[in-house]
Amino acid sequence: MRHYFKIGLITIGTLFASACSNTKYLPAGDTSYIGSDVSIKDKQVGKSDRKIIKNDLEDAIRPMPNTKTLGMRLKLTMYNLAGEPKKPKGIRNWLRNKVGEPPVLTSQFDINKNKQLLVNILENHGFFYPKVSGESKTKNKKTRGHFDVITGPQYKIRNVEFVIDSSTLSQNVAKQKEKTLLKQGFPYNLDLIKGEHERIDKQLKEIGYYYFRPDYLLTRVDSTEGEHQVDLYVKVKAGIPEEATRQYHINDVFILPDYRVGGRRGMRNNPNVSTVKKDTNFATRKPDTLFYERYYIVGNTKKYKPLIFTQAMQFKPGDIYNRTDQNVSLNRLVNMGTFKFVKNDFEPVGDDKLNAFYYLTSYPKKSLRAEIGGLTKNDSRVGSQVSFSWRNRNTMRGAELFMVKLNGGFETQYGGAIRRPNTYQLGVEPSLTFPRFIVPFFTPRSSSVFVPRTTIRAGYDVMIREKLYRLHSFKGSYGYAWKEDIRKEHQFNPINITYVRTDTLNKDTTLQINYNNLIFNGLIIGPTYQFTYNSRGNGPPHHDDIYFDGLIDLSGNVLGWIQGANVNDSSRPEAPKQLLGSNYAQYAKVQTDFRYYINYNNNPNSIWVNRILIGLGIPYGNSATLPNVKQFFSGGNSSLRGFPSRLVGPGTFYYNNAGQQRFIETTGDMKLELNSELRAQLINFIHGAVFVDAGNIWTYRKTELFPGGEFNRKTFMDQIAVSVGAGLRLDFKILVLRLDLGFPIRKPWLEGEKWVFKDIAFGDSHWRSQNLVLNLGIGYPF
Repeated sequence: MRHYFKIGLITIGTLFASACSNTKYLPAGDTSYIGSDVSIKDKQVGKSDRKIIKNDLEDAIRPMPNTKTLGMRLKLTMYNLAGEPKKPKGIRNWLRNKVGEPPVLTSQFDINKNKQLLVNILENHGFFYPKVSGESKTKNKKTRGHFDVITGPQYKIRNVEFVIDSSTLSQNVAKQKEKTLLKQGFPYNLDLIKGEHERIDKQLKEIGYYYFRPDYLLTRVDSTEGEHQVDLYVKVKAGIPEEATRQYHINDVFILPDYRVGGRRGMRNNPNVSTVKKDTNFATRKPDTLFYERYYIVGNTKKYKPLIFTQAMQFKPGDIYNRTDQNVSLNRLVNMGTFKFVKNDFEPVGDDKLNAFYYLTSYPKKSLRAEIGGLTKNDSRVGSQVSFSWRNRNTMRGAELFMVKLNGGFETQYGGAIRRPNTYQLGVEPSLTFPRFIVPFFTPRSSSVFVPRTTIRAGYDVMIREKLYRLHSFKGSYGYAWKEDIRKEHQFNPINITYVRTDTLNKDTTLQINYNNLIFNGLIIGPTYQFTYNSRGNGPPHHDDIYFDGLIDLSGNVLGWIQGANVNDSSRPEAPKQLLGSNYAQYAKVQTDFRYYINYNNNPNSIWVNRILIGLGIPYGNSATLPNVKQFFSGGNSSLRGFPSRLVGPGTFYYNNAGQQRFIETTGDMKLELNSELRAQLINFIHGAVFVDAGNIWTYRKTELFPGGEFNRKTFMDQIAVSVGAGLRLDFKILVLRLDLGFPIRKPWLEGEKWVFKDIAFGDSHWRSQNLVLNLGIGYPF
């Protein structure tokens, strides 16, 4: 360990020395440009606003200096150390052009252009008469720019008037004044005016103005009235195209469900698109055209049931055009999962009507997909998993998806003092998904841009722990998944049935492993509901983002009530009730996962994320504990990363008290976990993180299997395990490889002092072997 530590210090020292000598690579007569700063000399605006303006101005100055990592310009160092590549490919070329960054020179820095740029920015923010001066200073071949700014007074909005003339368009524009972004007393801001134009355009698109554009609006500024105030006059520009002034209605809707994209093959197989568009009367008379509920389906009308188009289409003939209906229709067609490409077009008919055309290109009807992956765990276990999925799209001509998944894998241990049995797993899962709600007795309609789904699923899995047991799982479910919007998602399975049977392979095994907590025989019957909220949606991170996932899982509640099940009554103990000759589980389980993301600088990869996970399972009636497949665990590469995988707790229980590992996994009915991780981009695809994890699991009732594992509201906080660590993430965009090194700093099973800071000894090989945990994973832990 000390050997590697010295090598690390030497490497860091070498890089630091190289970073300090980057100036020796500069061209003759030039210097390194290291950035500019801005100083605002007057106090016309408040302190917080001055800080914002200062940051905006500094960010606008060009060129940007070479980036820094840990206070050093490592990318520039890599560029210089690599030298000029002799070949177009190779490690030197990769270091210089991919990892490295060319020097930013002072000759690229133009003070006068930047002065004018800063003046323009200030004027656009309402400082109509600013003064900007600039200079540069050079020391040790490094040049820094400096700009002094006198902003002068910032002009505020006094009045906003929407100019009305006799046209209907002008009157409709004026109706948008009530929700205007241009408020009296706000500072003048050109970006705000542009935003107002876009807002008005968006509203006009909702009332038929298909050909209108934001640049057809004009906002005139009058700064002659009032002291440091402006009057704004919003109006429609003169001389805009005639079609932009008209409100359009939908005439006919044409759907081409078998459109081929590009190439001669596409031309041969497509209906004559230009003919259809130019002569819609001809299209309506074609033998392969079907008129169904106000829509014309042109070409290969037997491929899809017309019902799927009526569920997706929001337009109908006679409706006034609006952008929302257009976007909802397109999104619903795309989200069906049947069409690879969806294209939409409108053609004017007469003075105020539009024909709508939808061109749909299907995915291949049948496809086969294979996936293979590897895994490694922090207790010397490795494994592999392979899966095959066969898909049959549009199974019953209603855009259904029939899929069969086959998966298999193994897990084995390659080292360690305590051996665990090899594990093998094999499963099959057929499913049929409908792109709509299928509810008995009525047909609900969704107005969301996302298509709701109904899924019927079945499955069989067998897991073999070598020399111990064979676990069979039979599953069946019927449920719904739908999204309110890009941020909110629901999953509800009113029917959820799992049957588990365990075959013991060797009751007299000499392996010193206790696996009683991993065996369950019987039925799990009940509904589940899950709600997920992600404020980021599919977009880039905001300054603050929230993620919430909540799960409600019930089993045997009605059945247990009917049969009067009560195995937990010590005064009159009774055997578990049965259904069809099998015991069934009865419990109520709730789990919440809440995460708060903070983007602490302008780099979207600089994230501070905090998570709290709370799980509560209450077994009652027919069950003394939750089934093991429904229980919680703690420890591992997405949990407490300084502890062995799935072996923390429950409570003060320690899996290795006797010096021998007796459990494959430890489980509990309740869980509390808190995580905090600070992430930063180090260089290109290499990201770093430091983290702290805390938590534990507990059993709901006292059990002989896990002494000290029962939850107690007075003592549970003293039973929290804590670990800390650091890690690297290799972000290849399509894949993130994660390496985290953690170690415990609080061990809840210890008597007396549970914090172990005083025991930390990185130079001690025995301490490292007992405490350092290397976690390898794919993707971020949360």
